[in-house]
Amino acid sequence: MKKIKKVLDILFAVCFVAVIFIPFLMLDTETEDSELENRALTKWPGLHFDKLHTEWYGHYVEDRVGFRNTAIVLNADITYEVFGQFSEDLHMFGKKEYIFPADEGYVQNYQRLNIDEDLMDDLMTYLSRTNAYVKENDGLFVFMICPDKASVYGEYMPDTIYVDESRESTLDMAERKLDRLQIPHVVPHEEFRQIKEDVQIYNQKYDCAHWNALGAFYGLSMVDEIIHETYPDIPVMKEEDFGGGAYGGEEFGKSWGITWGLEFFATSEPILDCIPNLECREISAYTAATDSPYRVDVPVEPGNNMAYFYNEEAPNDKTVLILHDSFMDNRETWYTYRYREVYFTSRVNYTHMKDYIDLIRPDVVIFELAERSFADDLAAYTQLGEISYH
Repeated sequence: MKKIKKVLDILFAVCFVAVIFIPFLMLDTETEDSELENRALTKWPGLHFDKLHTEWYGHYVEDRVGFRNTAIVLNADITYEVFGQFSEDLHMFGKKEYIFPADEGYVQNYQRLNIDEDLMDDLMTYLSRTNAYVKENDGLFVFMICPDKASVYGEYMPDTIYVDESRESTLDMAERKLDRLQIPHVVPHEEFRQIKEDVQIYNQKYDCAHWNALGAFYGLSMVDEIIHETYPDIPVMKEEDFGGGAYGGEEFGKSWGITWGLEFFATSEPILDCIPNLECREISAYTAATDSPYRVDVPVEPGNNMAYFYNEEAPNDKTVLILHDSFMDNRETWYTYRYREVYFTSRVNYTHMKDYIDLIRPDVVIFELAERSFADDLAAYTQLGEISYH
């Protein structure tokens, strides 16, 4: 019996070690996009030892550990069938089956409990200095904050989540400080609350952390209107610039398509949701000119790139530089038909802004930031208040 017990103990130890280490030995370094989660997987950020990169190493391993997709679906199926809940703590049901992000920072931001005014002031310092430097170089700077879904559709958040109305919200605080500093900006939470009465600008369920294509259109059109005041030859996006693309008809705002939701939300029976799909009609006019003689090579953070587009048929000779987060992913074609040159990169490259302005000499600089970043990764941008242009 002792021998049998010893063998069983050894087998248990081997299995235990295997369960821990085999998934890490099978790390997926090749896949770029997760079909299961409808998002890009974290790319290898390069070898660095600062706070920002250390955080991304964890994201890289979490996204690529072996058997990850199988474990997600299995856990989701069991949790949903047994408890009628999500298997992870990143999403939650609100009223009328609306789905919202449920991570702690997101919820506390909605409740107005974790507003970091020091972080906000560091950002304002960066934006103010950037705005001044763009002006010095005869350009226009526009800053945009994309509201969280909870800031627009808060009436569908669970009643159990209390909001401290005595405190200032992230968006109200940002708008107050931007107004004082006279930084051109779009913070469209009030406008979105009106628009949503007629148009669904954040999906009920699908991709619950972002606006949908209609939200992007209305929000980015507001940015266009500010730009158009300074540069009348840069047209504002119009409804007729877009069609329904692969999912539906041509009528703007009616081009709804049925698409599968994210499997890990609930079960391996995907959630159905209706989403708008807008595709720019003028995409043939530009070239993704990586070898263009007009392209200017500029520095980027490891794991990032600077996308470049040239359109010789543009209605002007203007150049736009866009630093963005996931709210503007895949929106390049919304600019390439209206500008001669488009430079498009991640906001993590904020420390290189002086190089971009000096080398590219953009007429327009757009810096876009999601509201949720104030409770998420913006704190890791440790140089925000230290960037100097002189």
